[in-house]
Parts: sequence; structure tokens; C-alpha cells
Amino acid sequence: MSTSARVTPASLRILLEQVIDYAGLFPPASLNMRTCVANYSSYLSHRQSWALGRFVLPLARLEEFVSAQERTASEMWHLSGIVSANAVSDLAAADAFNRRACGAVVDAVEVRVSTPQEIELVAKHQPQGAAAFFEIAAENANELLPVVSRVGGFAKLRSGGVSADAFLSVDTIAVFIERCAELGLPFKATAGLHHPLCGTHPLTYDANSPEATMHGFLNVLTAAAIAWEARGSVQLATLATCLADPERANWHFGEDALTWSGDEEPMRIELETLRALRSNFALSFGSCSFEQPIREMRELDLL
Repeated sequence: MSTSARVTPASLRILLEQVIDYAGLFPPASLNMRTCVANYSSYLSHRQSWALGRFVLPLARLEEFVSAQERTASEMWHLSGIVSANAVSDLAAADAFNRRACGAVVDAVEVRVSTPQEIELVAKHQPQGAAAFFEIAAENANELLPVVSRVGGFAKLRSGGVSADAFLSVDTIAVFIERCAELGLPFKATAGLHHPLCGTHPLTYDANSPEATMHGFLNVLTAAAIAWEARGSVQLATLATCLADPERANWHFGEDALTWSGDEEPMRIELETLRALRSNFALSFGSCSFEQPIREMRELDLL
């Protein structure tokens, strides 16, 4: 039996490059800071470290992060900071942290907003050089996404959570993605995206956890690729079908393209489009586990 490592096809490598923002501090993992820092440090030397994105933490816990961090002097960590209700104070703390040169940089912030005024406040005070991701409720998308675009921010989609009723419908996610594509507005996704493909899974890591239908990150990324390529002319039904497709056989990752064949006509996404997608549109997804998405990709014979 051959022991050589599987070669990751170019289309899959591009789709997953630095895509998983590690959020082990948050539910359902809810690990302590020291454990999360140790985990992230180990992931930096993981065979699939190329899929690892930022370390996600509350900005209010930056000093705790500094105390816990164990790292090599040559490795710069990229952090995404969650903004609390004390937005101005948190953003000032992030800016001060970056000026201290602690071997890590807050180059993204994430904040939940519900009004245009909150968006403008964060945009005014965000750390220099940091991307700002604005999490908005799906029902406010039409009102707030244009404001996010106007201030040069990015969108954040919360697709699920630790209860069944926290998960958005595929139709709601399709509308959100399509609207972002129409605006040319980059976004990240988070919550409940531990699995490559949608399906019924335990909601938490508890032994007796209830189960529910959860979204898959390959579904979301592929739907985003379809929307990005067909900006302004995509059929929402096609995006919803892609988001709801649990069949591994419908995904083919080649050296020249990604093909999804779960609709009436196969969708072929060329490498150039995938590169543009990841650079300009579907930027990352947050997961409280890095190992689970990688393990399940291997179980699907993708890595």
C-alpha cells in the first residue's frame, strides 16, 4: 500500500487557502485561552496549515492572549477581534495592541450591528489597516449591506449556532450571498460550519447532544462561487439547491476547475474565478475546530 500523501487538487487548494478562522474560544468548543493558543500554535505546523486563517478572540481578552501565547519568534499571528458593546474602547485597545508589536496583529475586527449609525461608528474607529466585518441580521440585509459597502467594510453571515432554531434557511442564505455579490461586498461566514457538506449532525460536542440539519462550508463556498461568477444574473433557486446538496458525488475538484453537478446543468468554476472569489468575495469562515473540518474532508476523500 502506498504511503504517499494525497495531492490536493489545485481547485480545492485555492478554495480552502487560509479559509478556516480558528474560533476555539467560542461555543460549542468553548475552550480556555491557553488551550486555544496551544492548538493554534500546533496548527501552524499541521500538514494542512495552508487552510488555517486567523485566530479569533474577543478584543476584551487581548491581554489574556498575550499571557497565554507561546510561539516562535519568527511567526507572526494574525488575529480577528470580536467587538463587544464597548465598541470604541475595544477598537482603541486593538489599535494600541498593534502599536506594541507583540508578535501578533489584529488585522480584522468583527462586530454585530443593527443600525447605520453603529456601522459608521465602527468604521470611524477601526484600527488602521484592519478589515471590519459587520454581522447583521438577515432581515436587515437590504438596509444595511449597502451601508457596509459604502464605508468600505465587509459583511459577516451567521449561518447557525448551537440550537436548531439558530440555523438560517438555505433560501435566506442564498438571498444574503446574492445581495453581497450584487454589491461586490466581501463576506465571511460563521457558526455551525464545522462540516464540509450539509447534513444532520450533533449541535454540540456533548455525548447526548441533539441533532439538526447543519450547513456545510463547501456548500456555502460553492454557492458563493456561483453567485460571484454570475453577478446580477444568478438564479436564487440554484444557490438554494447548492446550499442544500449533501451529495459528495456532486463535487469534483480538478486541476483546472471545480465542477458542481447537483443542478440541472453542471456548474464549472475555473481557477481564475476561484482565485477572485477568495480574494474578493468569500473570504473565510469561522469554526471552533480546525481539526474537524480537515478530518471530515479526509473522510470524504478530498484531502
